[in-house]
Amino acid sequence: MSEDKDITDFKSEIDRAYQNALHSEKGGDAKWKTFMQSYGAENLSEDETNMLLNSEMKITKGAYPLELRRVYEIIVRKYSAQNNEGLRNSADNFNMDDEIKKYYQRIKPFSGMGDIFSNASITMNKYSEGLQKSKHYTFKCKNCGAPRLEEMQYDNCLFCGSKLFENAN
Repeated sequence: MSEDKDITDFKSEIDRAYQNALHSEKGGDAKWKTFMQSYGAENLSEDETNMLLNSEMKITKGAYPLELRRVYEIIVRKYSAQNNEGLRNSADNFNMDDEIKKYYQRIKPFSGMGDIFSNASITMNKYSEGLQKSKHYTFKCKNCGAPRLEEMQYDNCLFCGSKLFENAN
């Protein structure tokens, strides 16, 4: 019975983090920052926040996905360290990338069908100019679609925190 309660506690804690992030103001508010600090999660720096506010990856509300990921990671580590095998399995099998992607789908701006075609024609010239000759392209995050913001960025997405490249182990 205790195992079921522990798994319920894990899911409840994950949901509480999600709800706090979702219901905070755009970019995260003071309540969200306090919530993050209660877990010991690192807030985005002012420079990181400004960079994300001016990036192509827009949000209409809520904390940034990277900050939610930082809280999720702490929760998962906490429950992965338990002696309860079912609980460890629940924590270890928590699909961080999928959950962050679902969260981003909730906070990104709505774009109707008209916006899709308008955006495609506008950005086609912006990003494809000269590509036929040089065959270059922008590397995008496999999870959220954010472009790699720095040329030498090879670790994690600056928007959602997913790994940009898989390790060849």
